Amino acid sequence: MPYPIVINNFPYIWLYDVEACLDHLVAQGHRRVELLLTAPYCWPRSLKKDVRGRISERVRSGEIEIVALNPGGFDNNLASPAEEVRDLAGRILAETIDLAADWRAKGIVMSPGAGRPLLPPPITMLEGWSRAGVETLLARTEQSGVSLLLENIPYSFWPKADQIAGLIEAIDHPNLGAVYDVPNAVFAGESPDHGFERLKQHLRLVHFSDTPLSSWKHDRIGAGVVRFDEALQAMRRIGYEGDLVLEIIDADGDAAIAESVAAMKRLDPD
Repeated sequence: MPYPIVINNFPYIWLYDVEACLDHLVAQGHRRVELLLTAPYCWPRSLKKDVRGRISERVRSGEIEIVALNPGGFDNNLASPAEEVRDLAGRILAETIDLAADWRAKGIVMSPGAGRPLLPPPITMLEGWSRAGVETLLARTEQSGVSLLLENIPYSFWPKADQIAGLIEAIDHPNLGAVYDVPNAVFAGESPDHGFERLKQHLRLVHFSDTPLSSWKHDRIGAGVVRFDEALQAMRRIGYEGDLVLEIIDADGDAAIAESVAAMKRLDPD
């Protein structure tokens, strides 16, 4: 069986408001989505109550399924040296948990914290700040059942699977899991085969797109160096049975997503 495809709305965040974006995706035949959250497009605190309610109704009717919310990591940093920045990140992510519960999303895709390329704080400090923030947020998930899904991201201070798995295992909470982003791994110099094996007990979601090695991108499938056939083999080898998110970032979102969906049908046929 092919992996169920979920579409990330990234290409449309400056083109439509969130309701119009969902209308557009449904019209294109995509009713299962991972929603990237960014202000003013869609942000928990500034989201109008009536908009929030109408989207809830669409989810409950079965018209759309919001598989996950993705608040990114540029506007929230759980590993900032500044306590007030960490507090702000915690509030943003707590409000995202509540929104995910309203919209029946299974999880929140999140960064463990942004890194610094020049003289970063000692890793023990970064780990401590990030872990404290994650543990506080996990207490909030216990009412809703929403999961926190840590992603391997090149700008994070933990960009690889070993590090993400280590934090998940240290905290050991049922609502904490992982998203494995295959182009992120390739760009960070990690073998996806190793990454999938290391995260096999924690994996809740997988992101596909393509990238060259010269710059970090999320191109349409086939435009870069990612070996998707090998990634799919690794996913099946570890017994992964979840969703596959196409997180394509392209100015021509319709064409790039359609081309990527078609490529996945060739790579992962019925």
